[in-house]
Parts: sequence; C-alpha cells; structure tokens
Amino acid sequence: MHGGRFLPFAHLIVVGLAATVLYACSDPSPGTLPAVDPLPESSWTEAWSSTIASSPNGGRLYVANPDSGSITAVDTTTEEVVWEMPVGSRPATVAADPHGKRVYSAVRDDNAVVVLDAHTGKYLGKVVTGHDPYGVVISVDGRTLFVSESASNSVAFFAADRLTPLGHLDVGPRPRGLAVSADGRSLYVTHFLTGDLTVVDLSSRAVRTVVKTGPENNAAQHVAINPDGGRAYLPHIRSRSTNPNLVFDTTLQPLVTVVDLENDRIITKELLGLDAVDQPVGMPSAVAFSPSGGTLYVVNASSNDISVVDLSKGFGTGHVEVGDNPKGIIVTADGRTAYVHNALSDDLSVIDLDALVERTRIPITTSPLPPDVLAGKILFHSSDRVELAKDQWISCASCHFEGGHDGRTWIFSEGPRNTTTIKGLSATAPFHWSGDRTDLFDFDLTVLERQFGTGPSEEENAQLAAFLGFEGVPPSPFPTTEATRRGRLIYESVGCANCHPGPAFTDGALHDVGTGDAPDEQFGPEFDTPTLLGLWDSAPYLHHGRAATLHNLFSGNHGEGHALADRINDNALDDLVAYLLSLPASD
Repeated sequence: MHGGRFLPFAHLIVVGLAATVLYACSDPSPGTLPAVDPLPESSWTEAWSSTIASSPNGGRLYVANPDSGSITAVDTTTEEVVWEMPVGSRPATVAADPHGKRVYSAVRDDNAVVVLDAHTGKYLGKVVTGHDPYGVVISVDGRTLFVSESASNSVAFFAADRLTPLGHLDVGPRPRGLAVSADGRSLYVTHFLTGDLTVVDLSSRAVRTVVKTGPENNAAQHVAINPDGGRAYLPHIRSRSTNPNLVFDTTLQPLVTVVDLENDRIITKELLGLDAVDQPVGMPSAVAFSPSGGTLYVVNASSNDISVVDLSKGFGTGHVEVGDNPKGIIVTADGRTAYVHNALSDDLSVIDLDALVERTRIPITTSPLPPDVLAGKILFHSSDRVELAKDQWISCASCHFEGGHDGRTWIFSEGPRNTTTIKGLSATAPFHWSGDRTDLFDFDLTVLERQFGTGPSEEENAQLAAFLGFEGVPPSPFPTTEATRRGRLIYESVGCANCHPGPAFTDGALHDVGTGDAPDEQFGPEFDTPTLLGLWDSAPYLHHGRAATLHNLFSGNHGEGHALADRINDNALDDLVAYLLSLPASD
C-alpha cells in the first residue's frame, strides 16, 4: 500500500486542443468535390488500413497522430516533415488514395472520416460515419472508401470522390482492421476482441464467411495481404485467460495467423508463434512484406521492436529495436527501407533492411499530453524493460487495450476476475474487484504480480499513476431518448442509486451482492462497487464475467443484489437497460 501520498493532478484537461479549432470554415459539400476516374485494372494492387500510408510513388508518407489529433506528411527523400494538419480527436488510421491526390483518416472520437489534399494538407471535407471509426482503406480502383465502425459493429461504404454514403454492412462485434484483395472482389475485416476475420464479397456487399482463428485470440486490429495474393497475415495475441497457472510466459502468446484466401480458412501449420520463431515480444500489431513477399516484418507494440521472419522457412532472421509503441510499418518498393510509426515517441524509425538496423528517427509531431502523463502512458504500454515485464511478454496494455479492457475473465489466485477499463479511474477508488488497490500508486504491485517485472522506480510509479488518473470515460454512442429518461426514473425507484450514486455512479464501497460464494472465490463475498459509466463498452459484467448482457445481469441468475426481472415488467427493464447503456450521455 502507498497511502498518504499526494497525486499531483491538475491534468484533467482536454488533450485534443487542435480538434477544437479544426474547421475554420464550414465543410465543403461532398457534391462540390471533384469526381475521380477509376484506375485501370492493370494498376490494381492489394491495400490495407494502417496508422501509416505511402503515396503511390513512395515519395511521401502520411501518419495518423492520435494524441495530437493530426496527420503528418513526410518527404521520403529529405526525410523531413512537409506538413502537419489537425483532423480531430484521435485519428486512428490513414489511407492515401491510389491517384495520389487525397488522404483519408478515420477520426474516432468525432465519428468521421476527414479528407485532406495529399500535396498541401488542405482540408477538403469530411463525412459522418458510425460510432468509433477505426480502419479506413480505398478500393483498388480508387472509387470506394471502406470504413470499419468499431462501436457500431459495421463497415460503411462511401464514394471516395464525393464522399456519398453508399450503405452499411453489419459484420459483427468490434471490426477494426481492413484489407482489400488485389482483384477488388473481397474485403477482409478483423474483429478486435475475437481475432475472427470476416470476408465480405464486394460485388454483393454481403458477408461471405467468417474465418475463426482460435477461441482465445484477441487484439486483432490489422490484416495485410501477401503480394502473391494467396495469404492474409493477421497479427494478434492469444489471451490464455482459462489457464489457472498464469506466469510470465503462459499468460499471453504473440502470434501471426495465416489465412488461405482461396479457401477462406486458416493454415494451421503456418501459424507464427513469434516467441519461438524470433524471441519473446509483446503485442504484435501490424505487418508488412518484402516486395517478393518472402519476408514478413512484424511490428510489436509493447516490446518496441520488429520481428523479421523468412516465410519460406518459418523462422526469424532478424530483430530491430525501434521507438515507443510502434503501430504501423511501410516497406519501400525496392525493399531496402522500412518506416515504422512509433505512436508514443511521436516519430518514425527509418530501418535499413539490408543491415537490419535503425538508421535514424524522424520526429513527426509533438504530444500535447502533460510530460508526466505521457511518460506514464509509455510505461503503461511497454513491456520493453525488466522493470516492467519479464522477458517482454506482458504490459498493462496487454489486457487493458488502449486503456479499455480485453473482454476476458482471468483465473487469478483470488478467483475469477473480469478485466475492467482504466478510464475514469481518478473518481472510482478503491480499485480492483476486491478493492485491494487503495490509490493509483498501488498499481506498481500489478507490474510485480501480473507482469513479473522488477518494478518501476518511485518517479516512474508517479508517472504511471498520473496516466491512470488522466483519461475520462468517453461518451456513450447510445443517445438520450424517451426510453432512457424513463429508465432513469426506474433506476432511482428500484434503488440502484443506493450503491451507484452521484456523477461517478459508485459509492466506493464493498458490497455482498450474492455473487461471491463460488468455491473458486478466495477474496469474496464482498466486491468493490464498479462505476456504471461506460457500461455500453464493458461487457461481460460482474467480477466473474458471467453476465453476458445487462438483461442477463438482472435476470436473477447472478445474485439477489441485481435481481430485477421479478420486480419490474419487461418494458421497464428495457428502459432501465437503455438508460444504463447511455452513460455517460453525450449531450
């Protein structure tokens, strides 16, 4: 415990400052944007979403800076920044159109895709998407824009030239990474918390199949297609949450799954376990290929490195250290240079692929985060040092993806524990389901107990605490309606507010709600009252994760403390659930 220490937060500020002054003039009407001629079929090539994109001639790189809320263009000849332009709050990915004229970015918090002039960075327009757009990619003929809408469980289609909406397709939970086949017939969609790969037939705009990659797979936010067109490569982790004997090398596995695109199935014998073919690494997040397709370059976001794999032999041939939290990679057409986007050191690593060394770094933006918060965010996302993790396997972000959760219930010594988000922590002490973390300084114990690191220094622990207390809970995508207003009255009348009061929706106390009497529970029967903010994004529910939905939570099958199905009718229960899913309200 570390009681009595003061956490110096005057940091609860809005970081995306650039986003608040983004558009000095009204958006151009999509109809006023010039039309674009389709590319001839001879020019088609596979494409995929990424945090970094290249112009068609390779002369420029475009990078999405989520913390800065901007896109940066870099000249690959001079290796200097040409322009940096604000686009909104948390741009996730960027795509350069195959004509070389425009750049598109999915801006997550604004629910929009922003379009810039590729040469000047001038703002050209934007189009509203579903909630939490993540991946953006352009069809091989340059005519259609595809956007994964992570919180809407869909993919959107737009005319790439005038941003005209062409429809949405439901594809299942949390779509993230996108890739288009070179023949333009198929779109591949990763699912973040399952590792599944949905295959969309673009002629009919219908789901053709869903490729299951494994029951424990997780953190799949990228997919890329080998230049031979026959295989897709999907970097991800395996969250071994059902393993009762969790140690440093049995908790997670860093993997790249290989998918046969002709038959839409995984190739089990070609599965790449990066700890075996290279060395233990953390959070594989993106891949790229040599021009021939014979070499795979894997970006590892937690261990801050690149694994180099000879695909003909199935083993590693090199390893390159890069900057903080690498998230994307581009390999030049001659195969001699790679550019790696380091999301938290705000630069590009320039890698000599002949020598397999980092040749230089190119600064691309300046983080607006307070220095201690940025330092803490780097620590949170890193497994790169012995103080933080044993053999680079586990970072905080390995389970708390992007400060959120992994959708898993882990079997710990104290019993089953459903992963919770860190967003909004500053108002919800104590922490953990058992309330065994009194303040934000206590999470150095998690580094010791869960990541098997030797522990951060006192200064680093204060930085980690600064980051943990910094992020708020994002607004719910579920709007305020008559149903939510009725649900709020029901919430108050049935006594929910007794334990979930005030703006934080928690009383900060431990309660016995009838869920802690199982034989595998060692710390119960009382559990810390969780906040209700962000329930829309935190399923499953309860400490053991056995309530898959809020309706199931209130069914009476999970303790008397939440049994409402017999107290209110179905319509009232629907209204209550609608209200809870709308928290925190965006209006």
